[in-house]
Amino acid sequence: MTPHATARTSPSGAGAFERLLQARVRLNWEVALYVLIFAAAFALRFWDLGARSLHHDESIHAQWSWGLLKGNYRHDPVFHGPLYYHVQAAVFYLFGASDYTARVSAAIFGMALTALPLLLRRRLGAVGTIAAVALIAFSPTLVYYSRFFREDIYMAFFTMLMVAAMWRYLAEGRDRWLIILALAFAGSMATKEATYLTLAVFLLFLDVYLATLLAASTLEGQGTNTAWRRALLAIGLAPWAWAIAALWPFLGFVRRRLNWDELPRPGAALVLLGTLTVPLITVLLRGPLESMGVVDKKQLVCRCYWDYDAGDVVCRPTHPARDALAMGGLFAITTSAAALIGLQWRPKTWAIAAGSAALVYLTLMTSLWTNFEGLCSGPWGSLDYWISQQDVRRGGQPWFYYYMLMPAYEFLPLAIAVGGAWWSLVRGDAFSRFLWFWLVGTWLVLSMAGEKMPWLNTHLALPVCILAAWTVARAWRAWESPPSLRRLLPLLLSTGVIALGAMAVIAYIPGGPLFNAARAGVALVAVAMIGLAIAPYGWRAAGTVAVVAVVGALAAFSLRTMVMAVYERGDVPKDLLIYTQSSPQITDIADQIDQLAAATGKGFALPIAVDSTDSFAWPWAWYLRDYTAVAYMDFTAGLPSGEYAVLLVNQSNAAKVNDSLEQAGDVRYGSPIPYPHRWWFDETYRPAITTGPWTGHVEVGPFELPNLVPKRATWETIGSGIFKGRWLPTVAGYWRDHDPGRPSGSVDALAYFPVNFDPATGNLTSRPVEPPKPTADREGRPMFGGIGSLPGQFVSPVDVETDSAGNLYVIDRASRKLQKFDAAGNFVASADVRTNPADPNEGAEPWGLEVGPSGTIIVADTFGWRVRVFDRDLKPVTTFGGPPDTSKAPGPYDLYGPRDAAVDAEGNVWVTDTGHGRVMVYTVGGQFLRQVGERGAGQGQFDEPVGIDIASDGSVLVADMYNRRVQILDSRGNYVGEFRVDGWGGQDVKDKPYVRALRNGTVAVSLPALNQVRVYNRQGQLLHTIAPSEEPLNRPYGIVETPDGKLWVSEGGSGRLRLFTLQ
Repeated sequence: MTPHATARTSPSGAGAFERLLQARVRLNWEVALYVLIFAAAFALRFWDLGARSLHHDESIHAQWSWGLLKGNYRHDPVFHGPLYYHVQAAVFYLFGASDYTARVSAAIFGMALTALPLLLRRRLGAVGTIAAVALIAFSPTLVYYSRFFREDIYMAFFTMLMVAAMWRYLAEGRDRWLIILALAFAGSMATKEATYLTLAVFLLFLDVYLATLLAASTLEGQGTNTAWRRALLAIGLAPWAWAIAALWPFLGFVRRRLNWDELPRPGAALVLLGTLTVPLITVLLRGPLESMGVVDKKQLVCRCYWDYDAGDVVCRPTHPARDALAMGGLFAITTSAAALIGLQWRPKTWAIAAGSAALVYLTLMTSLWTNFEGLCSGPWGSLDYWISQQDVRRGGQPWFYYYMLMPAYEFLPLAIAVGGAWWSLVRGDAFSRFLWFWLVGTWLVLSMAGEKMPWLNTHLALPVCILAAWTVARAWRAWESPPSLRRLLPLLLSTGVIALGAMAVIAYIPGGPLFNAARAGVALVAVAMIGLAIAPYGWRAAGTVAVVAVVGALAAFSLRTMVMAVYERGDVPKDLLIYTQSSPQITDIADQIDQLAAATGKGFALPIAVDSTDSFAWPWAWYLRDYTAVAYMDFTAGLPSGEYAVLLVNQSNAAKVNDSLEQAGDVRYGSPIPYPHRWWFDETYRPAITTGPWTGHVEVGPFELPNLVPKRATWETIGSGIFKGRWLPTVAGYWRDHDPGRPSGSVDALAYFPVNFDPATGNLTSRPVEPPKPTADREGRPMFGGIGSLPGQFVSPVDVETDSAGNLYVIDRASRKLQKFDAAGNFVASADVRTNPADPNEGAEPWGLEVGPSGTIIVADTFGWRVRVFDRDLKPVTTFGGPPDTSKAPGPYDLYGPRDAAVDAEGNVWVTDTGHGRVMVYTVGGQFLRQVGERGAGQGQFDEPVGIDIASDGSVLVADMYNRRVQILDSRGNYVGEFRVDGWGGQDVKDKPYVRALRNGTVAVSLPALNQVRVYNRQGQLLHTIAPSEEPLNRPYGIVETPDGKLWVSEGGSGRLRLFTLQ
């Protein structure tokens, strides 16, 4: 059954609009399903759009769209566009600016994308079209980026429109589809430069398709049209098919000889897309001109261009007339060539299509003809900048990036498409082969491109959904005579339930050989049950039932994946789809700023200073868009001068800001509020496969081509990871739960408010300024510290030690301070570990601490490349060590990031020389005694040794971070044993574990990335885990034991120390 419309008889002369009003649509199962799917798609895309903090890029796009309304937007290739800026500006104009409305235009285009498969209904059929609409509507990737203000969902819409228009034209031959194809081309080009990659795939397919049709036409005329002859001739014609199409009007003699009566429709589409593309690749002519010495890299560029020497965008005051004339001449050549071909092909059609596309494209690039620099920045600058960025390799993702993303999120359509590959490739038609060409071609070019980002997965999710829908339609058609709905439903429902139940058991039972055998048994039983259910209907039903089984097994998991990524934790980056997401605390801080503005009566005139280090100004530029007294400055040198009510400081500059406040005696600000500014998925997968395709080159005769085939070492690594390592359980666990098991990496920040402002109430109060007193957490555990610059406060405390009197010593890597507390956590004294605290250029970042038997305090100043010794009164005694000389082998005093120190029974100082992979032993006065170990993974070797401690029996314990183990040495440094610590080995610069030998012979270790402290015996048996759930640890580092066996733990992420009792 199919939907159709019936209209009442209209009076003579009734207009089309009146006839439309009189139309009636007969409701049937297909229409009902469309209504349900579109309603669900609408809800998924528009519900609670503003709940997630705006991502860094989203805030830029929202701010630029907002600026367009105020007349200060100009196209810049760095930020893509300009189509979606204009669309979003219209949304802001109609509905105002907010986090919700900032994503409305993306949701609109995501909704429109869901409906576009209706244009392919003649290709997909009713069942296939419903499948395509449903797969797009519920795709985790497409739903997520339909709620994300980036350009990819807009490009996906125009890409799908190009596909629909192209295939409608190939089927019908009506010129209207060519015009729609041209307009979709213009829309995509005005959205994102990745369109060039998509076009390359489409043009290559059209070229091959045209070659195939021309070969068939020639062989039919000769009466020799066999499959192998056709394939050979098509291969021979493929390199020239595009030229044949372009020169078709001039090849009359050749056409007659080869029996080519008229240009096949793929050739027409090829001519149109090719002639539209040629002017937009004019910039490629600069390469030959450079090689001939006619121009250099800083000529023939727009006013703003990418400077390879500066590594940044450089803008000149004006555009030199010489460059403008030369570029205009090159554009004249390419545009004239394209026009000559197009007008010789079909003058009227080409003129309308090309003219419409050019008008749309240039109108957007020039901001409705108000910015004539867009005539250069668009047609020339967009591709120019995009090419320049390929060597930058933004994101630094590995070649297998999309091989992780697609199975993790688009596993449902991918399983259907791969399962039906025989149908679509061997038994399919040109359309199904095009879908494979689109998917595989896009996959390859995105993998080869320098920049790999999660939002580009949009352009793989779309073709795989359409390909899966074609497979569903083909499976349904293969069942030539399906039974009635009443007989069919029990079969399909039982199949889906059996598959879901089997998959749930397989996914959730524990690991291990016995359970793996149980998994295989469950799978076999499920297949057997489904096979028995098919038997009465014949094997032609197998395809449909197989599709239902796949959908039944995976649909619930796909929906769960989508809900978790989009709604449950949209701004908490546990998903690969999320990249450097702004944390949810951003909006909390923004709300507190609004409360302060209201409480002070200053409103939007409230003075605010924002640290611009490391692109820190975003997304603050969006959230503070209405404030008129916001200063964006680099705080690298400390607090800038000026009267500011609020400071938003990158944590990397927090120590310098605190120094500035302390030296000035400034007590305007209370304890700063710590928050993660932006955070990201911990990319521990990067080093999994260090070799692969698209790395290096291979010589083919006189040519040097990219290496496209993985080397043997790559396959060996993959095989070892699958069959000998833990790749399969790790991948399966993430596929099921989408939880990496590690905290997110982050760039952290501090928000400074006036001392008399209470963020909890939003009111001004009168509060005294005094050092903090020890207190307790929500579960009653003693704690002290807190983030701030007052005595007794911290910015990022790392190591902690105790002396014979029970006093506690804490080293703060960020403030560079050594602080002394009594046994209860009351502040006693402090010292700066720098030799000259007034010098902002003195490098220092201490991470390690030790207190010797005589009360001597040893500080490992990691990035001061030295060890400093203080007496019991915190007075400096001596300093030894220096920065490494990488041009030669390290000497005894070349310290490459000394991370921690320990003192043995003889009073000698053991220092982990982390960067050199060794442990160095000195006297307390700094005299070198011996080196222990070297870089490696063997016994007594180290790879990133961090924490070190010496037990009462003289055993030396070393946290061998990258080797994921604690090594146990004797008092001379000889290897004794080791045990593994799962959770170590991360690449984050803040993931540095410490180790503590406890008096009962056990060993406590910290796991900063997992927010845990564990206690092992020396055989590696896990005895205790400290991981409170109500108030979790936040980057635990140093550990010290109290006389009664409790553990003080230093929390670098929360700026405090807490006391834990081992249960």
